[in-house]
Amino acid sequence: MASRGALLAAGLAALAGCRRVEDPPLAQRTVPAPADAPAPPVARAVESRTVVVPDFADVAARLAPSVVGVVTKVSDGRGTLRGLGSGMVVTAGGQILTNEHVVARASEVQVTLSDGRRIPARVVYADPMVDLALLELAAGGLSLPPVELRPDQPRPGTWIMAMGQPFGLGHTVTVGVVSGLGRDWDDLGRPADLARDGAWSFIQTDASINIGNSGGPLVDPDGRVVGVTTAVRADGQGIAFAVPSPMARRFLEEVWTRGYLRHTRLGIRAEDAGPAGVEGRAGAVRITKVDPEGPGAKAGLEPGDLVLAADGEPVTSAAALAYHTQVRGVGAKMALSILRGDGPPRRVLIVPAQAPDR
Repeated sequence: MASRGALLAAGLAALAGCRRVEDPPLAQRTVPAPADAPAPPVARAVESRTVVVPDFADVAARLAPSVVGVVTKVSDGRGTLRGLGSGMVVTAGGQILTNEHVVARASEVQVTLSDGRRIPARVVYADPMVDLALLELAAGGLSLPPVELRPDQPRPGTWIMAMGQPFGLGHTVTVGVVSGLGRDWDDLGRPADLARDGAWSFIQTDASINIGNSGGPLVDPDGRVVGVTTAVRADGQGIAFAVPSPMARRFLEEVWTRGYLRHTRLGIRAEDAGPAGVEGRAGAVRITKVDPEGPGAKAGLEPGDLVLAADGEPVTSAAALAYHTQVRGVGAKMALSILRGDGPPRRVLIVPAQAPDR
Protein backbone atom coordinates (compact mmCIF):
# COMPACT_ATOMS: atom_id res chain seq x y z
CA MET A 1 0.00 0.00 0.00
CA ALA A 2 1.41 3.39 -1.00
CA SER A 3 2.19 5.78 1.77
CA ARG A 4 0.16 8.96 2.28
CA GLY A 5 3.21 11.00 1.25
CA ALA A 6 3.60 9.01 -1.94
CA LEU A 7 -0.09 9.38 -2.82
CA LEU A 8 0.07 13.12 -2.22
CA ALA A 9 3.14 13.44 -4.42
CA ALA A 10 1.49 11.38 -7.14
CA GLY A 11 -1.65 13.49 -6.97
CA LEU A 12 0.34 16.70 -7.36
CA ALA A 13 2.19 15.22 -10.32
CA ALA A 14 -1.11 14.29 -11.96
CA LEU A 15 -2.52 17.77 -11.46
CA ALA A 16 0.59 19.32 -12.92
CA GLY A 17 0.32 17.05 -15.99
CA CYS A 18 -3.26 18.20 -16.71
CA ARG A 19 -2.20 21.65 -17.98
CA ARG A 20 -1.90 21.71 -21.78
CA VAL A 21 1.64 22.45 -22.85
CA GLU A 22 0.58 25.10 -25.37
CA ASP A 23 -1.14 27.17 -22.61
CA PRO A 24 1.05 30.01 -21.36
CA PRO A 25 2.06 29.87 -17.68
CA LEU A 26 -0.47 31.47 -15.38
CA ALA A 27 1.92 34.36 -14.64
CA GLN A 28 2.00 35.23 -18.38
CA ARG A 29 -1.72 35.13 -19.12
CA THR A 30 -3.53 38.37 -19.77
CA VAL A 31 -6.99 38.57 -18.23
CA PRO A 32 -9.03 41.63 -19.22
CA ALA A 33 -10.10 43.73 -16.22
CA PRO A 34 -13.72 44.84 -15.79
CA ALA A 35 -14.45 48.35 -17.06
CA ASP A 36 -15.17 49.67 -13.57
CA ALA A 37 -12.12 48.08 -11.90
CA PRO A 38 -9.90 50.50 -9.91
CA ALA A 39 -6.44 51.32 -11.18
CA PRO A 40 -3.75 48.97 -9.87
CA PRO A 41 -1.66 50.40 -7.03
CA VAL A 42 1.65 51.96 -7.96
CA ALA A 43 4.54 49.97 -6.55
CA ARG A 44 6.63 51.90 -4.04
CA ALA A 45 10.37 51.87 -4.21
CA VAL A 46 11.82 49.90 -1.32
CA GLU A 47 14.60 51.72 0.46
CA SER A 48 17.55 49.41 0.94
CA ARG A 49 19.46 49.53 4.21
CA THR A 50 22.85 48.13 4.99
CA VAL A 51 23.07 46.64 8.48
CA VAL A 52 26.57 46.49 9.89
CA VAL A 53 27.19 44.03 12.70
CA PRO A 54 29.57 45.54 15.28
CA ASP A 55 33.08 44.17 15.47
CA PHE A 56 32.88 43.27 19.14
CA ALA A 57 36.12 41.28 18.91
CA ASP A 58 37.97 44.53 18.26
CA VAL A 59 36.08 46.32 21.06
CA ALA A 60 36.86 43.47 23.49
CA ALA A 61 40.56 43.54 22.65
CA ARG A 62 40.69 47.31 23.01
CA LEU A 63 38.92 47.42 26.38
CA ALA A 64 40.46 44.31 27.95
CA PRO A 65 43.17 46.27 29.85
CA SER A 66 40.46 48.55 31.29
CA VAL A 67 38.37 45.73 32.83
CA VAL A 68 39.42 44.18 36.13
CA GLY A 69 38.37 41.54 38.62
CA VAL A 70 37.49 42.45 42.22
CA VAL A 71 38.16 39.85 44.93
CA THR A 72 36.95 40.49 48.48
CA LYS A 73 37.06 38.86 51.89
CA VAL A 74 33.99 39.22 54.09
CA SER A 75 33.64 37.94 57.66
CA ASP A 76 30.16 36.76 58.61
CA GLY A 77 30.87 35.86 62.25
CA ARG A 78 31.35 32.20 61.45
CA GLY A 79 34.26 32.52 59.09
CA THR A 80 35.63 34.40 56.10
CA LEU A 81 33.84 34.33 52.78
CA ARG A 82 35.37 35.12 49.39
CA GLY A 83 33.49 37.43 47.05
CA LEU A 84 33.94 37.92 43.32
CA GLY A 85 33.06 40.88 41.15
CA SER A 86 34.29 43.02 38.29
CA GLY A 87 35.23 46.65 37.78
CA MET A 88 36.54 49.18 35.27
CA VAL A 89 39.47 51.58 35.25
CA VAL A 90 38.41 55.24 35.51
CA THR A 91 41.81 56.92 36.09
CA ALA A 92 45.25 56.10 34.72
CA GLY A 93 46.63 56.13 38.26
CA GLY A 94 44.52 53.15 39.29
CA GLN A 95 41.04 54.14 40.43
CA ILE A 96 38.37 51.51 39.78
CA LEU A 97 34.59 51.87 39.49
CA THR A 98 32.46 48.94 40.63
CA ASN A 99 29.19 48.19 42.46
CA GLU A 100 28.78 49.01 46.14
CA HIS A 101 27.38 45.57 46.83
CA VAL A 102 30.58 44.00 45.47
CA VAL A 103 32.67 45.53 48.29
CA ALA A 104 30.00 45.90 51.01
CA ARG A 105 31.26 44.68 54.42
CA ALA A 106 34.59 43.62 52.88
CA SER A 107 37.56 43.42 55.25
CA GLU A 108 39.97 43.08 52.34
CA VAL A 109 39.78 44.07 48.67
CA GLN A 110 42.11 43.05 45.86
CA VAL A 111 41.94 43.90 42.16
CA THR A 112 43.12 41.57 39.40
CA LEU A 113 44.41 43.38 36.31
CA SER A 114 44.20 42.01 32.78
CA ASP A 115 47.87 40.98 32.89
CA GLY A 116 47.24 38.79 35.93
CA ARG A 117 48.68 41.07 38.60
CA ARG A 118 46.65 41.15 41.83
CA ILE A 119 46.96 44.43 43.71
CA PRO A 120 45.44 45.39 47.10
CA ALA A 121 42.89 48.20 46.94
CA ARG A 122 41.05 50.46 49.35
CA VAL A 123 37.47 51.70 49.13
CA VAL A 124 37.57 55.46 48.50
CA TYR A 125 33.80 55.85 48.73
CA ALA A 126 30.76 53.59 48.36
CA ASP A 127 27.06 54.48 48.22
CA PRO A 128 24.29 51.86 48.48
CA MET A 129 21.64 54.36 47.28
CA VAL A 130 23.14 54.21 43.77
CA ASP A 131 25.06 50.90 44.20
CA LEU A 132 28.37 52.39 43.10
CA ALA A 133 31.82 52.35 44.68
CA LEU A 134 35.20 53.88 43.86
CA LEU A 135 38.33 51.88 44.66
CA GLU A 136 41.99 52.91 44.55
CA LEU A 137 44.87 50.54 43.92
CA ALA A 138 47.70 50.47 46.47
CA ALA A 139 50.43 50.70 43.86
CA GLY A 140 52.34 53.55 42.27
CA GLY A 141 53.65 54.12 38.77
CA LEU A 142 50.56 52.69 37.09
CA SER A 143 49.46 53.81 33.64
CA LEU A 144 46.15 52.10 33.01
CA PRO A 145 43.73 52.95 30.16
CA PRO A 146 40.50 54.48 31.58
CA VAL A 147 37.13 53.69 30.05
CA GLU A 148 34.90 56.35 28.48
CA LEU A 149 31.52 56.80 30.18
CA ARG A 150 28.77 57.70 27.75
CA PRO A 151 26.82 60.85 28.80
CA ASP A 152 23.42 59.59 27.63
CA GLN A 153 21.43 56.38 27.62
CA PRO A 154 21.21 54.03 24.62
CA ARG A 155 17.94 53.27 22.86
CA PRO A 156 16.21 49.90 23.28
CA GLY A 157 17.49 47.57 20.57
CA THR A 158 21.04 48.97 20.67
CA TRP A 159 23.79 46.38 20.43
CA ILE A 160 25.78 46.11 23.67
CA MET A 161 28.53 43.92 25.12
CA ALA A 162 29.07 42.95 28.76
CA MET A 163 32.63 42.49 30.01
CA GLY A 164 33.81 41.06 33.31
CA GLN A 165 34.93 38.02 35.25
CA PRO A 166 31.89 35.81 35.95
CA PHE A 167 32.64 33.03 38.45
CA GLY A 168 36.24 34.26 38.48
CA LEU A 169 36.80 32.81 35.01
CA GLY A 170 38.85 35.77 33.85
CA HIS A 171 38.27 37.99 30.84
CA THR A 172 34.78 37.14 29.51
CA VAL A 173 32.54 38.92 27.02
CA THR A 174 28.88 38.37 26.14
CA VAL A 175 26.77 40.20 23.57
CA GLY A 176 23.12 41.24 23.44
CA VAL A 177 20.91 44.29 23.07
CA VAL A 178 19.38 46.90 25.33
CA SER A 179 16.02 45.31 26.16
CA GLY A 180 14.49 48.20 28.07
CA LEU A 181 15.09 51.33 30.15
CA GLY A 182 13.82 52.79 33.41
CA ARG A 183 13.54 49.56 35.40
CA ASP A 184 13.16 49.92 39.18
CA TRP A 185 13.70 47.83 42.31
CA ASP A 186 10.46 45.91 41.83
CA ASP A 187 11.38 45.12 38.21
CA LEU A 188 14.61 43.53 39.47
CA GLY A 189 12.64 41.13 41.66
CA ARG A 190 13.22 43.15 44.86
CA PRO A 191 16.81 42.03 45.52
CA ALA A 192 17.79 42.09 49.21
CA ASP A 193 21.25 43.54 48.55
CA LEU A 194 19.90 46.71 46.86
CA ALA A 195 18.22 49.57 48.74
CA ARG A 196 14.50 49.69 48.05
CA ASP A 197 14.46 53.51 48.15
CA GLY A 198 17.52 54.00 45.97
CA ALA A 199 17.64 56.25 42.90
CA TRP A 200 16.97 53.49 40.40
CA SER A 201 16.40 53.59 36.66
CA PHE A 202 18.18 50.46 35.43
CA ILE A 203 19.07 49.48 31.88
CA GLN A 204 17.72 46.03 31.02
CA THR A 205 19.69 43.75 28.70
CA ASP A 206 19.55 40.19 27.40
CA ALA A 207 23.35 39.83 27.37
CA SER A 208 24.37 36.87 29.50
CA ILE A 209 25.22 38.12 33.00
CA ASN A 210 26.31 35.88 35.88
CA ILE A 211 27.79 35.97 39.39
CA GLY A 212 31.04 37.92 39.21
CA ASN A 213 29.89 40.22 36.40
CA SER A 214 28.66 42.80 38.91
CA GLY A 215 30.59 46.06 38.60
CA GLY A 216 31.81 45.35 35.08
CA PRO A 217 31.07 47.56 32.09
CA LEU A 218 28.21 47.31 29.62
CA VAL A 219 29.55 48.94 26.44
CA ASP A 220 28.14 50.09 23.09
CA PRO A 221 29.64 49.21 19.67
CA ASP A 222 32.01 52.19 19.98
CA GLY A 223 33.40 50.84 23.25
CA ARG A 224 31.79 53.53 25.41
CA VAL A 225 30.39 52.42 28.76
CA VAL A 226 26.59 52.69 28.87
CA GLY A 227 26.12 51.03 32.24
CA VAL A 228 27.60 49.27 35.26
CA THR A 229 26.36 45.66 35.35
CA THR A 230 24.45 45.21 38.60
CA ALA A 231 21.89 42.41 38.87
CA VAL A 232 20.14 39.45 37.27
CA ARG A 233 16.53 38.33 37.73
CA ALA A 234 16.90 35.02 39.55
CA ASP A 235 13.52 33.85 38.30
CA GLY A 236 14.10 34.87 34.68
CA GLN A 237 16.30 34.07 31.72
CA GLY A 238 18.12 36.68 29.68
CA ILE A 239 17.02 39.50 32.00
CA ALA A 240 19.90 41.46 33.50
CA PHE A 241 20.28 45.05 34.66
CA ALA A 242 22.87 47.83 34.85
CA VAL A 243 23.19 51.25 36.51
CA PRO A 244 23.16 53.79 33.64
CA SER A 245 26.36 55.66 32.82
CA PRO A 246 24.89 59.15 33.51
CA MET A 247 24.52 58.12 37.16
CA ALA A 248 28.07 56.75 37.19
CA ARG A 249 29.34 60.06 35.78
CA ARG A 250 27.48 62.06 38.47
CA PHE A 251 28.84 59.73 41.17
CA LEU A 252 32.45 60.13 40.01
CA GLU A 253 32.21 63.90 39.56
CA GLU A 254 30.92 64.35 43.11
CA VAL A 255 33.37 61.94 44.72
CA TRP A 256 36.34 63.49 42.89
CA THR A 257 35.35 67.04 43.83
CA ARG A 258 33.74 66.59 47.28
CA GLY A 259 34.77 63.17 48.50
CA TYR A 260 31.19 61.88 48.57
CA LEU A 261 27.92 61.87 46.62
CA ARG A 262 25.40 64.47 47.77
CA HIS A 263 21.92 62.99 47.83
CA THR A 264 19.21 65.23 46.41
CA ARG A 265 15.75 66.05 47.72
CA LEU A 266 12.73 67.82 46.26
CA GLY A 267 10.85 68.19 49.54
CA ILE A 268 7.90 66.10 48.38
CA ARG A 269 6.41 62.68 48.87
CA ALA A 270 5.18 60.92 45.77
CA GLU A 271 3.66 57.68 44.53
CA ASP A 272 3.28 55.95 41.20
CA ALA A 273 0.08 57.00 39.45
CA GLY A 274 0.20 54.09 36.99
CA PRO A 275 -1.13 54.03 33.41
CA ALA A 276 -4.65 54.78 34.65
CA GLY A 277 -3.46 57.98 36.31
CA VAL A 278 -3.15 59.93 33.06
CA GLU A 279 -5.02 58.94 29.93
CA GLY A 280 -2.77 58.18 26.98
CA ARG A 281 0.42 57.90 29.07
CA ALA A 282 2.40 54.96 30.40
CA GLY A 283 2.26 56.47 33.87
CA ALA A 284 3.02 59.49 36.02
CA VAL A 285 3.97 60.44 39.58
CA ARG A 286 1.37 61.79 41.98
CA ILE A 287 2.56 64.19 44.69
CA THR A 288 1.02 63.25 48.05
CA LYS A 289 2.78 65.66 50.40
CA VAL A 290 4.82 68.87 50.08
CA ASP A 291 7.31 70.05 52.71
CA PRO A 292 6.45 73.71 53.40
CA GLU A 293 10.16 74.59 53.59
CA GLY A 294 11.38 72.42 50.72
CA PRO A 295 12.17 73.00 47.03
CA GLY A 296 8.76 71.69 45.98
CA ALA A 297 6.89 74.33 47.98
CA LYS A 298 9.17 77.06 46.62
CA ALA A 299 8.35 75.87 43.10
CA GLY A 300 4.60 76.00 43.82
CA LEU A 301 3.93 72.25 43.83
CA GLU A 302 0.82 71.00 45.61
CA PRO A 303 -0.50 67.63 46.80
CA GLY A 304 -2.44 65.99 43.97
CA ASP A 305 -0.21 67.39 41.24
CA LEU A 306 0.89 64.86 38.63
CA VAL A 307 4.51 64.95 37.42
CA LEU A 308 4.54 63.94 33.75
CA ALA A 309 8.12 64.68 32.76
CA ALA A 310 11.46 65.97 34.04
CA ASP A 311 13.62 68.02 31.65
CA GLY A 312 11.52 66.70 28.79
CA GLU A 313 11.97 63.03 29.74
CA PRO A 314 8.74 61.16 30.58
CA VAL A 315 8.48 60.21 34.26
CA THR A 316 6.43 57.09 34.94
CA SER A 317 7.48 56.21 38.50
CA ALA A 318 8.66 57.81 41.72
CA ALA A 319 11.94 55.91 41.35
CA ALA A 320 12.50 57.45 37.91
CA LEU A 321 11.90 60.94 39.33
CA ALA A 322 14.40 60.25 42.13
CA TYR A 323 16.93 58.98 39.58
CA HIS A 324 16.58 61.99 37.31
CA THR A 325 16.86 64.37 40.27
CA GLN A 326 20.03 62.65 41.49
CA VAL A 327 21.63 62.75 38.04
CA ARG A 328 20.87 66.48 37.77
CA GLY A 329 22.48 67.09 41.15
CA VAL A 330 22.15 69.50 44.06
CA GLY A 331 21.54 73.10 42.99
CA ALA A 332 20.84 72.33 39.32
CA LYS A 333 17.61 73.73 37.88
CA MET A 334 15.19 71.08 36.70
CA ALA A 335 12.05 71.60 34.61
CA LEU A 336 9.02 69.54 35.59
CA SER A 337 5.89 69.11 33.49
CA ILE A 338 2.97 69.24 35.94
CA LEU A 339 -0.70 68.42 35.48
CA ARG A 340 -3.09 69.94 38.01
CA GLY A 341 -6.79 69.17 37.94
CA ASP A 342 -8.38 69.50 34.51
CA GLY A 343 -5.99 72.20 33.35
CA PRO A 344 -3.30 71.80 30.67
CA PRO A 345 0.24 70.66 31.59
CA ARG A 346 2.40 73.46 32.92
CA ARG A 347 6.15 73.90 33.26
CA VAL A 348 7.61 74.33 36.74
CA LEU A 349 11.26 75.04 37.57
CA ILE A 350 12.59 73.38 40.72
CA VAL A 351 16.07 73.35 42.28
CA PRO A 352 16.97 70.11 44.12
CA ALA A 353 18.41 70.62 47.61
CA GLN A 354 20.83 68.41 49.49
CA ALA A 355 19.23 65.70 51.59
CA PRO A 356 20.11 65.95 55.31
CA ASP A 357 22.00 62.66 55.43
CA ARG A 358 25.40 64.29 56.04
